[in-house]
Amino acid sequence: MDLAKLRGKTGPAVDFLREHVKKVKGRVSAKGTQIQVEGLKHREIKLLLHKFLRHNGLDDHRVLSQSGILEVVPPHTVIPPKLDEATTPPASATLPYLFPGTSAPMSTAKRRKRKA
Repeated sequence: MDLAKLRGKTGPAVDFLREHVKKVKGRVSAKGTQIQVEGLKHREIKLLLHKFLRHNGLDDHRVLSQSGILEVVPPHTVIPPKLDEATTPPASATLPYLFPGTSAPMSTAKRRKRKA
């Protein structure tokens, strides 16, 4: 598994996994940000990582599984693209009835209903 994006929390994550894997007679080996866990199923390791993230206040992080490799990733942030002011019509042109000072698309005169 890869913990490269968990800046500064790799050591505590390894300790947490070692403590929990030791109970089931498994083995954890770490080299840099790469951790290898033996003795547990893939799903169990993923749940342990979720538990570690929750206990450390990293609820917004996710654990992704891609082709047998688990990876902890920070929250996904989307930056909206900037629009050119010249190409975007003003809001009053698209919704004229919502803006004061522009003409209303419907007549303001009321109609009387006929009584039958």
